[in-house]
Formats: sequence, C-alpha cells, structure tokens
Amino acid sequence: MSMAPAPTSAQVEQICKVLGDTHNGLTGSEIGRMLSVLSIADIDPSNTKWKRLYNALADRANGTGKTTAVYGLVQYCFDPARGIDNGTRYRWMMNEVNQVLMLLGIEVRDDGKLHKVQVAKTLNEVERRTRNLRKALVAAGAHSEVLNCCREELLVDDYFHAVLEASKSLCARIKAMSKLDLDGSRLFDKALNVKNPYIALNTLQTESERNQQNGLREMLNGVMHLFRNPTAHELRIRWDINERDAVEVLSLISLLHKLLDGCVIVPRP
Repeated sequence: MSMAPAPTSAQVEQICKVLGDTHNGLTGSEIGRMLSVLSIADIDPSNTKWKRLYNALADRANGTGKTTAVYGLVQYCFDPARGIDNGTRYRWMMNEVNQVLMLLGIEVRDDGKLHKVQVAKTLNEVERRTRNLRKALVAAGAHSEVLNCCREELLVDDYFHAVLEASKSLCARIKAMSKLDLDGSRLFDKALNVKNPYIALNTLQTESERNQQNGLREMLNGVMHLFRNPTAHELRIRWDINERDAVEVLSLISLLHKLLDGCVIVPRP
C-alpha cells in the first residue's frame, strides 16, 4: 500500500520488541545486516536487541520527522524468502506484529507487503479478532490440517484467506498422498478414480463403496469450485465471508481431512 499511517512511538516500540524478542526474534547479526541494507544508522549496537532497533528508528525519526521507517523493517523481515529457513519464527513474528498493525488498520501478509484491514480501535478488539475464529474451530473439533495451514490467517481473523488456505490444503494433501503433479479437479478425479485409484476410502468392492469413493471425490471438487476458485480469483468485495460462514466452510474442509485420514494409499505397480 502506498500511504501507510504513521505509527505512534508506543506502536514502534512494540514492533521492535517483537522483532528483537530474545527467543523468537532476529539475531544480533540479522539486525545489523537489516539496518545496513535499509540504510538506517545502527547507533546503539551494544544495547539489547529491541532497544537497538528502537534507538535506530528514533534516530531516523529525529532526522526525518517521520516514524514510518518501521515499515521498512516489517517488509524486510517478512519478505517470503526469509520464512524458508525458520517458518515457525517467521509466523510467530508476523502474528505478533500484526496485532500492533491492526491498530493502524493495516497488516502484513505472506507476500511481505502491507495491506489495509479494518482498524481495531482497542486492545480488546485486537484480541477478539485474533482469537475468535480459532476458538470456534477448536471447539468444533477442527482437524489439525485446517488449524495448521490457516494459523496466520486465524490469528489475524482474516476469513477470506483462512478459507482460501484451508481449501488449498486439500490439494496439498492429495498431492502428497498420491504423488501426482496435478491440481484441483484433475488431481481429485485421477487420485480418487474408482477404476484405477491412487487413494481409496474403502475396498471399492461393492457399488455402495464405489459410491462413497465418488462422493468423497465430488465433495473435494465442490470445495474447489465453490470456495477456492472464487477466493483465489475474485476481489474480496465480491466474495464476503463472515465469521459464521468461515466456521462452517472450515468445518466442512475439516470433515474432508478426517475422511482422508481413513483412506489408504494404493500401491502402484
């Protein structure tokens, strides 16, 4: 986004505490390299990590009169390539930083860029938006695959992307089970073909069992057609998913994952 709002000094401080966290934040050498790349003077390299970052940003703000340099740090840290080596740390930092950014009406996403969201005006609202969907899914007994693949979306209550990522998780799982390099309907139709299956829900010996196999395949296709494709290719304004809808869709995807738990991988000749 082109014009991000200026954060307060308290918000900058909190972001620095996340990025410089003792256990889950950047290392000292990573901080030094980042400040160098961003051409921000490292004026206090011997201080604790978060204070080192904060003082560097404060010095920049004193020179420019602006506090927006912190966004450069955010976009640097969440460049997608930086999550490859340590995805757990990357996700943790993104979740924590987004709780601060929501107060400004923005969030950082998997593309490493800042995007507008509805402003959270109070800490209670931030907590509600970051926890409600996940709590609802856990209470409903959602499959771990749904919770795992949507973790960052659930924590920032982004229903649109929660549905998208959970839908994609079905493709990813079928690919992993079947070893087929296909996607969407082509993947499901081939992997669950009753005559030459890569994955089987049952023995496929009776008409009823074959109908069940076809039913699973058709349900997977239905999710792709109804939820993944619109959310992947349509603007949000044309596909409004509220919290109740998200819980219902994600519960359906959870059911499909549970059915896949009971499937067997058919040995190939």
